Formats: sequence, structure tokens, C-alpha cells
Amino acid sequence: MKESPDGTLWLLTEDYLYKKTEDGSGFERHIDVPGIASSLAVSDDNAIFAGTKKSGLLGLIGKRPHWAELFKEFTGLISNNVNCVAFDSVGYVWVGTDKGVCVYDGKGHWLSAREVPELPRGCINAMTFTPDGNKWFATSTGLVLLKDGKLKYLGFQRWVPSPAVLSVAASPSGTVCAGTDEGLSIIETALMTLEEKAAHYQKTVEKYHVRHGGYVTIRLLDVPGDIESGHVEVSDNDGTWTSMYMASQCYRYGVTKEKDALEKARRGFGALKQLAYITGIPGFTARAVRYPDDPGAGFGNGDPEWHLDADGECEWKGETSSDEMVGNFYGFSAYYDIVANDKEKAEIADIIRAIMDHILANNFKLVDTDGLPTTWANWAPEDLNHNDHWHAERGQNALELLSMLKTACHMTGDEKYNKVYLRMIKDHHYLMNTMHYKLEDYHSCHIDDELGMLTITPLLKYEKDPVIRSYLLLGLTHHWEYERVERSPLWSVIYGALTGRHCDIELAAKSLEELPLDLIHWPTYNSHRDDLEWITASEEFWMPPQLKEPLPYDEKPMNKYDASPFNADSGIKLVTKTDADGNETTAIEISSSPHLNGRRAEDGTVFLHPYWMGRYYGLLGD
Repeated sequence: MKESPDGTLWLLTEDYLYKKTEDGSGFERHIDVPGIASSLAVSDDNAIFAGTKKSGLLGLIGKRPHWAELFKEFTGLISNNVNCVAFDSVGYVWVGTDKGVCVYDGKGHWLSAREVPELPRGCINAMTFTPDGNKWFATSTGLVLLKDGKLKYLGFQRWVPSPAVLSVAASPSGTVCAGTDEGLSIIETALMTLEEKAAHYQKTVEKYHVRHGGYVTIRLLDVPGDIESGHVEVSDNDGTWTSMYMASQCYRYGVTKEKDALEKARRGFGALKQLAYITGIPGFTARAVRYPDDPGAGFGNGDPEWHLDADGECEWKGETSSDEMVGNFYGFSAYYDIVANDKEKAEIADIIRAIMDHILANNFKLVDTDGLPTTWANWAPEDLNHNDHWHAERGQNALELLSMLKTACHMTGDEKYNKVYLRMIKDHHYLMNTMHYKLEDYHSCHIDDELGMLTITPLLKYEKDPVIRSYLLLGLTHHWEYERVERSPLWSVIYGALTGRHCDIELAAKSLEELPLDLIHWPTYNSHRDDLEWITASEEFWMPPQLKEPLPYDEKPMNKYDASPFNADSGIKLVTKTDADGNETTAIEISSSPHLNGRRAEDGTVFLHPYWMGRYYGLLGD
């Protein structure tokens, strides 16, 4: 039903258009509808259009009313299957079809996504417009918003419980309701500053993501989407993730001087100290620690990499990799420079000294409790420079060793580390290795991106020689330019902080703005979209086709910065089914993996780390 400005009430059925009688007693048949009617629109000047299934758009005209039949074969209409039709306040007709949206001036001019790519495509089931110019579209693959000249896709399950959105309504306050075949979604908009958003994540980290001993990692949920359920994961990288959260609190303390930030940073420092000493092997740091009451941790399951500590209270994990060294050195560096008192600086120096002495005594490797080098913690020149098995790590691991040596020299004051540092540069061309430490890999290995950015941060902080810095800046600039397309707030902030150059900080702020508040790894489906550009070159690295550019942070799958942002989908698969008549339909099935179906919640470090670092270095406001 629609009401015209003169108060006339119109009612459309699949077969007829009815008009309310003047005495209000009922409806009288006004005109029949050719085909099967689907939708009705009435303009401010009483123009009437009806959409039909398979029979195009109908316009009511003439002194003796009859339908002008507008077919795709003779007009700019893109499909004869019209699901919805509406006038906007300008008087243009918006037509939603199974092939997308058309805009029609009511006479002879049409536009669609063929001419205006920003218009939505796909099956449009319903639409509604708001006075501020926003246009909402209910589609068969999610909810779509056209705002300020750009489309925003609000897909399942982060925004709507099902891909099939059948109806949409918006209130004057801005609240939007989307009706789907699996229930209703109510979406509200709140204006907040980045600092207010940081406060939100600060609370969620402390409430849901801190484990025994102060370790901060992701949360595994027992019930999909229910953050109150589940437990904090014991991860392979407890030290790295905790270091990054600790660093965020160091930067926060450097900006605000808040006692709470100091306490949270100090708690993280305590966790890293435990990892440094629990193995009983001087300089050999554990990957993780687990206690008997850690849910799902597998305490005492006999895994050969887990070892009971000396007091028999917990187990620690060996097989420590270069990743853990990068995370620990980065975190210790932030704590040492911003937070630590004299006693803590001495403690950090002792830990760093022990680690470096262990590495130097074991031919630039970490040696585990079984006497064997761990798989990935290898910085030896005979391997990096002369063994093709380590070609991919040549630049990255050279950068790591130089960074660790320079950090050790800075914190301990022991010149022996600087001598090794210069020897690796002069005798083993490690500085040359860093000139191109990031290998172009079609964006397939994002772990190395994170390691590279975290590694070069303390190195460029402590290295003052302008010639050596010039080599390091070659490597960093190449790395950032290659990864720039990702719009990662952390990469932008690190690059800007270390170089003082333009670093796309406005895009970093936009990514932080877009980051969802719940950080749950929801199943995500975007590959249906016609507006996406794909590249297949990644297949050379045994990777599936991926997007040419990552989606906005509130549209793409959730991930840390060590995972690919170029994926369009996550946690779903498309299944083609054939009915008894031979008709094929494609359905979405959600993965049964506990990591992909809404049962994993990221911790707020993904926001807090780049935000507070950006604040600390003067790149971001509040």
C-alpha cells in the first residue's frame, strides 16, 4: 500500500491496483496489472509506477488510466524482473531488479551500474531512503548502503543473520532494521572518537582476553558470537601477542601517563619475564605457558614440545622460533624506552644479554632443551647467504639479527654486541641483505610483513649512523610501498614514526574507524560481488585467487596483521544443488571449523597497538 500526497490510498495485489473509496468504506478495483505485480511507488505529484515479476516496469498514464509498459528490450531497464520500486525526494524512480538497481527520470533517461559503477548490483529485494541521502538496499547477498557516493556492504553474519535480506526499514534516528529469512537484524550507528573506541577495546581485552599470568591472546567461544562464553587460548605465540599488547600500553602510558596503562604494561612485562626464565636454559625463551586449569590447553597430554617447569606447577613450550624473538625484543624495547624504571631496565638488559649470548654461543641459533636448534630461529650466515633452503629468509633474518644485536648493545652497553653487528655487516653483507628484505610474493606471506615491521622498529630507533640508516631505510621504504595497498594502520604508523614521511595516516585512521567493535571471526561472504577485482598471480605460490585490493575493515574477514587481508570470503563454501527438475541453485554452507564460524574473537590489540603508537609519535589525534 502507498498513500499519495492528496491522501489517496492505493493497494496493489499481484493482479490488480485498488483505490480506497472516497467514503473510506473499502477498496475499489482501479486497473488490472499485466503480468504479476511485485511493488508499488507513488510520487509527490501522484505519478504511479508498479514493478512486476518478468514483465518489467509499469507506469500509470493517461486521462483514461492505462499502463505504459517499460521492458528492458526497449528501454534502459536492466531486467524485466522488478522486485521493488521507489521515488526519491528529487522525483527520480529507483528500480530494484534481480540484476541490480536502475535510476529512471520517469521519461526516457536511465542509469545503472553499467554507467555508474557505484550503483548496487545483484538481486535487490527491497530498498528504503533516508532524509540525509542514504539509500539502503536489501539484497539476496546481504544489506547494502549507498552513502556519500560509495557502497558499503553489510554481509552475514557480522551484520545480518542470513545473506537473504528480504526487507529493510530505517527510523528517523538512523536505526536500520533488516528482515532476513532467518530473523531480524537491528543496526544502530553511534558517533565516537578514536580514543573512545580505544576505551571500548581496552575494556574488552581486560574482560575477555587476559589469561593466567597476564598473557593476552584471542578468545575461543563455546557459542558462536557469544563473547561471554569460552576461554582465552593458549597460543603458540603467547609472548609475541602479549608483547604487542604490552607495547600498546607502553605507548598509551607515554601519551596519557595513566596509572592503569602503567599497570597493564607492567603485567605484560611480568609475563615476558616468566617466558624468559621458565625454561631453565639461560637465554632460551619459551613460546608459551599453560596451567592445569587452563581450559582446552591439553595440560599433561604428553606433547613432546611441552615440558613441566621446575616447580611442577605449569608446562612451558619449546621449539621457540624467530617470531618469538622478534615479538619479545620489540616489546622489551617499547617498555625499556617508555615505561621502565632503573631496576626494570637492568632486568631487561639481563634478559637481552642472556638471549644474545645464547644465540652467539650456538652459531646464531636457538638451541632447545633437547640440544637441537629450533626449526626457524636461524640467523647463521652460512645458511642465510649460502644455502638456498634459506633464500626466503635471507633478508628478513639478517634484519632480525642486526636488530637484536643493536638492541642488546643499546640496553647493556656492552660493545661486544656492536662488534658482532659490524662484523655481520662487513664480512657477511647482512646490511646489503636488508636493502630488499621483503620479497615480492603476491602478498602471500603476511607473517613476514609483521616480523619485518616489528624488527626494524628498534633497529632504526637505536642506529644513529646515517650511512647504515640509509640502507635500512631502503628496505623499509620498499617494504611499506609494497604493502601500502593493504591500508594497514600498524604498517602506516610504524613507517611514519620511523621516517617522518607521509604514511597514508588518513587511511590508517579510516581503517581504525572501520574496525568492527566485536572483532569476532564471523563467516564472511563477498565473492559474489561484481565490483571486486581479482588477481590469479598468487597461484604461483600455491595460493587461491585473491583480491587486487583488500576490502574495508568492516567488510573483510577478521584477522590479525600477520594474516592475509586479500581474502573475500572466510568460513563458508558454495554448494551447488540440483532439484528434481534439473534446476541448479547455489547455497552457502558455513564451515564447521571452530576457528571460522563465529567461535573466535580477536583481542583489541589490533586497534590499540597502532592507535596508541600513532598517538605517541604524534601521527594521530584522539
